[in-house]
This record gives sequence, structure tokens and C-alpha cells, in this order.
Amino acid sequence: MPRPPPPGRGAPGARRTMRDFFAAWLATLRSPLLPLLRRALSSSSGSWNDPISSAAAAVEAHFQAHWSALEAAARQDPAQVICAGDWRSPLELPFLWLGDLHPSLLTSLLRSLSPSPRLLTAADRVDRRIRAAVPAVSDRLRHAQEAFTSAEISGAADLEAFLEELKAVALDANRLRRGVLTELVAAAGGQQAALFLEALSRFVLSMHDPEVLRRFDHCRPTPGS
Repeated sequence: MPRPPPPGRGAPGARRTMRDFFAAWLATLRSPLLPLLRRALSSSSGSWNDPISSAAAAVEAHFQAHWSALEAAARQDPAQVICAGDWRSPLELPFLWLGDLHPSLLTSLLRSLSPSPRLLTAADRVDRRIRAAVPAVSDRLRHAQEAFTSAEISGAADLEAFLEELKAVALDANRLRRGVLTELVAAAGGQQAALFLEALSRFVLSMHDPEVLRRFDHCRPTPGS
């Protein structure tokens, strides 16, 4: 399955923005990847060599490709990635942590599918890792901010060092998301993994669905109200 080229690549002389990449990435997830996964789920024979395995693997690889592109963007402009770029929808913003979905959202989605006791145990294990890693990464960002603020006041701020630390924070956050998805998909396996990836795909696509966004805008208070 062809994937959209990462940001910064494309036709000679042209630089592909993350906004363009994400639009193409969403379009590929919407079709053909999600319909292929749903067809595989509906026709699954329960065997390890049925179409569900390749369809689920393609969706997982698509999410990993998105995070690879996000890492490339972070190397170019870490501040924009950490603060949510212009490719994000307004409804998506509350679910973001340092550039993309909070990793705990992945375990929450898995739990919503009423998984087996074995898979719940795996989700608990992943949640413990998330609870340990998220504060550590957030603290690293806070320390970088404090150091830059103190240095700026004294007139000795090192902007390049600050941006390097922002890049490291963005990459750490992304590595955590990558690892969580990989671990959950491996723990689920087969049909449960496919159902989990379908739920994740539907959630991400809903954040950019015109009708959902229209209802979201309708619920927002108007200025001065």
C-alpha cells in the first residue's frame, strides 16, 4: 500500500508540509485502509492466515508512518509539533499530548471493546508504563522551559540548546506512542487487534469529519455570549 511521502519530501523543488502530509494520510486511512480492514473483519475465518492479519498490519503500519513523519517534522520545527500544528482540528486538540494523541487514549480505546481478561492484564501493564513515562517526559519539557526562562532573564539564553531539548521531548513522546501501539496490537493479536485498530481509525477520522466538526462548532459559545 503506497504511503504519503513524509514532510519535506515530494516533487523536486517542493517541500511537503506536515499539513499536506496529514491530509493525504487521513485520506488513505479513510479509503482504502479502513474499508479493507472492515471487509477482512466481516469475512474472517478465525485462522492466522486470513485477510484480517494483512489488513490489520497495513493499518498499524499506517499509524507508524504518521509518527515517523511527525518525528521528521519535529527535527525541523519541534516547537510547532509540540504545540499542535495547523493540521489539527479544534476537536482534536483536547486529546493531544506533546504533538499527538495521548498514549493513554490507546489503552482506553482497547478497554472500551470489552477485551478478554488476558488482554486487560496486558492493558494494565501498558498503563503502568504510561503512568511512569508521561510525567518523566513532561518534566523534561518543564525543566527545559525553566532553564530557558532563567537564562533569558539574565541575557544568556541559548535558543539552539532549547530547541534541541524540545526536539528530544517530541521524539521521546513519539517513541512512547509507538511502543504503546506496538505492544497493544501484539498483545491483542488476530481479531481483537483488528477491532482495536478499527476503533482507533474511526476515532481519528471522527476528529476530522465535517459533520462532527459542524456539531462541535454549533456547541461552542459565540463571542460575547
